Amino acid sequence: MPIKAVLFDFDGTLVDTMPIHYEAYRRVFADVGVVLSQDDFYGNIGGKATEAIPKFLGGRPCSLSVEEIHQAKKRLVATLFESEPIPVLDTAYLLELLLGRVPMALASSGSRPGIEGVLRRLGWKHYFQVVVTGEEVQHGKPASDLFLLAAERLSVEPAACLVFEDTDAGVAAAKAANMVVADVRKMAGPTSLRASLWSK
Repeated sequence: MPIKAVLFDFDGTLVDTMPIHYEAYRRVFADVGVVLSQDDFYGNIGGKATEAIPKFLGGRPCSLSVEEIHQAKKRLVATLFESEPIPVLDTAYLLELLLGRVPMALASSGSRPGIEGVLRRLGWKHYFQVVVTGEEVQHGKPASDLFLLAAERLSVEPAACLVFEDTDAGVAAAKAANMVVADVRKMAGPTSLRASLWSK
């Protein structure tokens, strides 16, 4: 089936904001006396925040509920997004190349306020016909909910969607949705990608 829509993950695929997310979580956890190591964080990302936070804690007691941690982190990360540099990754070259050629959606486990803030700051809102975030689905990646909802809102069959992802959970979610998936961790550099696209 020909590709009729392209879906992008956000963090780790188009931008590298994970260090900012880690710093926000680290500060929130530190305020309640819990040390969040980089291994604890990076080893458990990919799904919704409410699914990842218990994994970050790893059974350790905490005076805040999962929802309280989530809300405190969202407030802090929104502030950091306004001031910290936002590194843009090679996959972002595709946005301009695909603009006007195929509908595009953003499907991220992150929260909408943070994602919308980064899109505004980078001037990227016009690239995406649809933005789907973790708050809008029952199950985060590796479940297929995010990608299926994005395809539904684009009115495109899942099998006609190409997904760009950077985590095992995200790749599994795209496959579970019966979509074609490109793992950006295994892809060629942007020069080869541009040459390939322009030759078609």
